[in-house]
Amino acid sequence: MAVVCCAPHNTAQQRGLEDQGTERTLSACDSSDDEEDDDEDVKDKDEEELAENRRITHISAEQKRRFNIKLGFNTLHSLVTSLDTQPAVKVSKATTLQKTVEYIAKLQQERAQAQEEAHRIREDIEKINAAINVCQQQLPATGVPISRQRFRQTKEMFNEYVRVRTLRNWKFWIFSIIIRPLFESFNGMVSTGSVDDLCQTALAWLEQHCSLPALRLTALNSLRQLSTSSSILSDPALVPEQARLAVRNPSLP
Repeated sequence: MAVVCCAPHNTAQQRGLEDQGTERTLSACDSSDDEEDDDEDVKDKDEEELAENRRITHISAEQKRRFNIKLGFNTLHSLVTSLDTQPAVKVSKATTLQKTVEYIAKLQQERAQAQEEAHRIREDIEKINAAINVCQQQLPATGVPISRQRFRQTKEMFNEYVRVRTLRNWKFWIFSIIIRPLFESFNGMVSTGSVDDLCQTALAWLEQHCSLPALRLTALNSLRQLSTSSSILSDPALVPEQARLAVRNPSLP
C-alpha cells in the first residue's frame, strides 16, 4: 500500500515541474522576441538618421554648387564690358557665356596687336641706336682735334703731381685712383684752342662724364680697381707702402 500511494504523488509533482519549465521556456522566448524587436527598432532608427544626414549633406552640397555658379556669373557680369553696361537688365546664362567668349577673343586680338606694336618699336629703337653709334664713330672724340703732344704732356704733369703729393701723404694716391678716369676724359675731350672751344668742349664733357649716373659708374670702377690692385681689403696696413711704390713705378696706377 505504501508503494501504491506514493506513485500518484510523484507523478503530480513531476507534472508541476514540467509546467514550470514550459512557462520559463515561453517566458524566455517572449523576452528574446522583445529584444529582437528592440534591435530592429534601433536599426530602423539608425537607417533613418543616416538617410536624413545624407539628404542634408546633398542639399548643402547642391546649395554650395549653385552659390558658386551664381558668384561666377556675377563676376563675369562685372568683368565683361558688354554686360556691365546694363546691370539692371537680366541676362540669361547662355548669353552671358556667349558675351564672355566674344570679350575674351577681343582681348586676345588686342594683346596680339600690342605685342606686334612692341616688337616693331623695339626694332625701330635698335635701328636708331645703330645709326647713333655710326654717327658717333664718325665724329672726333672732342668735336675738335686735340694734339697728342698736349695730351701726353698733361698726363705727365698729372702723374708728377700725384707722385709728389703721395710721397707727402699716401692717402692722395687713393684719391688719384678715383679721380684719374675723370682727368683722362677731360684731357682727351676738352680743347684749349680758343675760349669758345674751351667753353663748348668743357660743357660737353660735363654733360657726358659728370652726370650722377656717370659719376657713380666711374667711382664704382675706380674702387674696384683699388680693391684688386692693392691690399686695402685684406691688409690695409700695407697700403701706405704700396702707394709709395706705385708712384715710383710708372707701370703701376
